[in-house]
Amino acid sequence: MCGRYVINAPEDLSERFQIRQLTLNLPSSWNVAPTTEQPVIVENRDGEREARIMTWGLTRRWVRSGARKGPAPINARSEGIGDKPMFRDLIRTRRCLVPANGFYEWKNLGDRKQPYYITVTDEPLFAFAGIYDAWKGENDDVVASYTIVTTQANDRMASIHERMPVIIRQEDEEEWLDRSVIDAAQIERLLVPYPGEAMTVTPVSRLVNNVRNDGPELIEASTEES
Repeated sequence: MCGRYVINAPEDLSERFQIRQLTLNLPSSWNVAPTTEQPVIVENRDGEREARIMTWGLTRRWVRSGARKGPAPINARSEGIGDKPMFRDLIRTRRCLVPANGFYEWKNLGDRKQPYYITVTDEPLFAFAGIYDAWKGENDDVVASYTIVTTQANDRMASIHERMPVIIRQEDEEEWLDRSVIDAAQIERLLVPYPGEAMTVTPVSRLVNNVRNDGPELIEASTEES
């Protein structure tokens, strides 16, 4: 799964993701949590990439105003995603890249959970596979939200957690965003575990457990691991 991640250089999105105009003024975050607003990369109707701010946790558009709302999914399992009513249209028509410098995962040690910070070794800024939705709500306010697609853990991650976010290879990002790509088999081909040998896993402090903590010290190597 993916429940927290890091985006500490939003100003780098323009060059890394080939965005012509980046108008977002965003703070860095070393502890991105669900329900917060974060940048995602989409392809617009003109075929150009743009960065948009959306809420992490996919909001169900069919829930009426005032009705009891269920949890907004922060992750969507890749297995069978094209058959699930909530995701099947979005995976074909509303795919996005979720920029990140790394993400956290927790290993159950019995009496406690040890957090790890996971990065792509040779890519300081990469992207998760995401899907999103957006529509006008009350007072014509735009409701825009996203979820991160997950897959089975690779060999490096399996000892920590059985799931991991889908990381889109840089050479596949154009295909992932391409609005003309609607074939299920072509899309699912991209939803695979990133190679374990290309990732770095570092034990970090349990300070990251508290969403109120947010600073570069959260990604520093820790001696708490046992």
